[in-house]
Amino acid sequence: MSKFNVKPLSTELALLQKNAELEKENKQLRKEVFEQKLLLLEYKSSTEAKMEEARVREEKLVKSNEEFKQEMKQQVEEKQRMMKQMMEMFQKKGPTLVAQP
Repeated sequence: MSKFNVKPLSTELALLQKNAELEKENKQLRKEVFEQKLLLLEYKSSTEAKMEEARVREEKLVKSNEEFKQEMKQQVEEKQRMMKQMMEMFQKKGPTLVAQP
């Protein structure tokens, strides 16, 4: 009868079991990393879309502000022109007094 050395077999079996456990844990960790990457990509995409929306709103506000300033400038110029015309009319006519009864 031949003798079998059981100790090396049990050690090898334990190593195989530990290896299987580590592979399972590694697979789970890879899955979690993959899911985190997906979440990060979704967040990045969402953030970039929000940044684009903010940039468009800012451009519209700047344009609106410029249009408003231009409109106010035109109104001031129109009022100044009207005041100048009124002053010229008063200067041409001269002072006139209206008799009060």
